[in-house]
This record gives sequence, structure tokens and C-alpha cells, in this order.
Amino acid sequence: MNLADNIATENIEFVILDYNSTDGLEDWVQQNFDQFCGKVAYFRTTQPTFYNRSHSRNMAFRLASGNIVCNLDADNYAGKGFAEYLTAMFQQHNSIFIAPQNNNLSDTFGKISTTKSDFLQIRGYDEAIKGYGFEDNDLKNRLTNLGRTEATFNDTEFLKAITHTEEERIKNEFIYNHLQAIFVENLSYWQSKLTILYKDNTYESAQIIDSMYSNPSIEIETIRPLEFLNRYYILEDSIEKGLFNEDLVANATVVTKQETLISTINFYSQLSNKLRFMDNFHNKRTTVNDESFGSGIVYKNFDYTNPIILA
Repeated sequence: MNLADNIATENIEFVILDYNSTDGLEDWVQQNFDQFCGKVAYFRTTQPTFYNRSHSRNMAFRLASGNIVCNLDADNYAGKGFAEYLTAMFQQHNSIFIAPQNNNLSDTFGKISTTKSDFLQIRGYDEAIKGYGFEDNDLKNRLTNLGRTEATFNDTEFLKAITHTEEERIKNEFIYNHLQAIFVENLSYWQSKLTILYKDNTYESAQIIDSMYSNPSIEIETIRPLEFLNRYYILEDSIEKGLFNEDLVANATVVTKQETLISTINFYSQLSNKLRFMDNFHNKRTTVNDESFGSGIVYKNFDYTNPIILA
């Protein structure tokens, strides 16, 4: 559908990055490849053991051959005429990047377009931001620091996405796949300690602050830090990691409800990423990923005899 809706655009390329998926993506692409009119490039990496959205996007953007790149998550529709819209915008305006309006909180929030040269100059998505949350905010902020102006769109044709559950959003990520248990200790009505126990008997914990000091009975399922950017935060220097022992959670309650577990993982992931985002923001960073970004070995169009090495 994405290709059909934009087939008229000259020199369009859809890059599909198969991030070592196990859902049959490669078979599906191979079966339909001849129908793609030469406008789809399929890449597969067999290295990742869990999904890393910042790293995977960096890989895909580096592999793209065009001068303009746009992130299109697997649950997003491009929209009819979206490629033509992007082409026209970048032809008419210098030094811009394009994103949905900030008041749009749908699953298309990460549909960000920029020139590939600008993307490479800021060294891509920050791979210190792991899991779900704030990777898009951070990218836009650093493009702004580069001197680029944000142009926004709110055309509903460009804001269509497949709906999915919170669990589907994170089920391939590290915390979800390595989780043993989550414990919550209420330190006060505005401060809690969250401890995550992993299957290898390691843990990480952090103290979380509700800066509004209100509504202490709020259900964690309703908390969405991306919607309350300034309200919740992790107390500076409170993050601990190491080998787990029972004394760490002597006064804590284990989370048993599956829905709450999923929401808590999302909550913690976003707050952890917020720390990095705010650090980049306050230090006015433009570039990140000092050593490398989007690195790894990929294979193009089912050719496993000629690996492509992204250093």
C-alpha cells in the first residue's frame, strides 16, 4: 500500500530493514519482491538478539541511497502522495526537517524526515537512548541545534497507522525479554523506588519522582511520560545496577498483573531515556554516538555471499 500510494514519485526508494526478525518477513518479501518495481531495497541483519529502535533506524538510514530520508515505522502508512509532499517541501525550503505537529500523539510521532547529509552530520539517533521513548524528541532537538527549522504536517492522510497494544510495542526489546520480576517500593506519596530483576539475577533500580506531588493513588497504567514531559523524572544518581539479593526489595511489592508489568516497563523505559534526552538538551549537543552508529553486518536482497559491513 505504501508503495502503491507513492509509486508516481520518481526516484523513490523504500528500505526494508529486517532486524533479525522471526515473523516470516524475509519469506514474505521474497515472495512479493518482483511486484515492487525495483523501488524496494531489502536488507537483513542476523546479529541482533533483541530490538533496538535507535540502532535499527541508524542502520536503515545509512543504507538508504536517497538525499532525503524519512523514518517510517512498520506500523505506519506513508499516505497517498506523501513522497511528493516531502520532495516539494525540501525543494522549496532550505535547512528544514519535517515531522508531525507536536500535538499529534498518535503512533506516527516518529515519522521524521531530514536530509541524509544532516542525519549523518548529527550522527543519527542517539544509541544511548534504548527502548521506547524520547528518541524522536532527541533527534529533532539536535537537528534544531544544527540550525535546521522544523516544518510540521497535520494532514490526516499522512497520520495513519496500524493500532497495536502496549505489549506489542515492546515485546522484542531487551527489558521485556529478560524480565524476571518488577518490584515497587513507596517511599512517600510522591517518590517510589522501582527495581527490575532480570533472568540472569542482575537488577537495576531507580527512584522516581512525581514533581506535582499530587494524586498519589494514580494507576501506573495511566502514566505516559511522553504526554507529561516535565512531571515525572528519575532522581539523579539514584540508578543502581548489580547482582540481586532479597534485601534490596524487603519493603517492596512485586508487580503481578500483566497489564501493569507492561505499563511499568514502558514507564521506566521512557523515564530512563528522558535522562539522556535532557542531558543532550541541557548540554546543547548536536552530535552523539562518538565511536559509531548503525554499525553491523547486513545482507542485501537475499544475497548472503556478499555481506555489507557498516563500520
